[in-house]
Amino acid sequence: MNYNSIPTEIIDTILAELKIGLTLVNNTGKIIYFNQLAGELLGWDNKLPENTILSCHKKENQPKVIEKLNQPAAMEWHKVIKTQNRFIENAYSPINIPDKFMGAMILTKDVTAREESLEKLKKNAETDALTGLYNRNLFHTVIQSYITESKPYGLIMLDISGLKYINDHFGHEEGDRILKEAAEAIRSSIRDTDFAFRFGGDEFLILTSYQEAVLKTIANRIRSKNKIPTENTPAVLNLSLGYATSLEEKNMEAVLSSADQRMYRDKQLFYLGDGKYFKQ
Repeated sequence: MNYNSIPTEIIDTILAELKIGLTLVNNTGKIIYFNQLAGELLGWDNKLPENTILSCHKKENQPKVIEKLNQPAAMEWHKVIKTQNRFIENAYSPINIPDKFMGAMILTKDVTAREESLEKLKKNAETDALTGLYNRNLFHTVIQSYITESKPYGLIMLDISGLKYINDHFGHEEGDRILKEAAEAIRSSIRDTDFAFRFGGDEFLILTSYQEAVLKTIANRIRSKNKIPTENTPAVLNLSLGYATSLEEKNMEAVLSSADQRMYRDKQLFYLGDGKYFKQ
């Protein structure tokens, strides 16, 4: 066989078996060749008089695309896009054959399974498995961005009152139910721009605005979801809370400590009042 003249259908078959899309685009952005998978993944259409890579880019970004296609020494670049609920990875390799062709070869793969797996790993690294709220590690990442940008903030510290009693007398399954109920009460009480974290054990933390009106609104919403425990029905949700802002204290640790002290005072009122029969 003359390997210098392999029929294109053989190349197409090999690429199809490897599940790789192939597109050739010249230095004007015009697509001069694509195989079937590339057409399916990227939307190229044989029925159109002309396909162009520029159709995949916003108008303001198109000059940069043309610039890359006309750089003879350009390095390979990669891009992952999401389209039609699938993740598509494109690897662009520049081609420069003097006096014959300048442009790029695009190898395309469906990497949906890989990207969804990475998203799941990232979510698991950032969220608490039981409640679905963000975890303590992510709090330190987010709050650092606030500190770096000198952005004022408020912290609301929360704690489930009577949870130890519930765990000791009714089991940890019932305790887990209360933890999930607490998370939902918090989640439904904050704004889309706020962050809610499970800080550890039965402690929760909300990162929100420094404005008193916002802090009070969130606190009142959460308190409205509290239930009064009785000796007959002790396994009910009751969240104690306290808040502080970065305008009051010099650093994040001090803000957190102030919110925690106020939460503790609120918790003491619970044990002196509705929860007085519980042992801490």
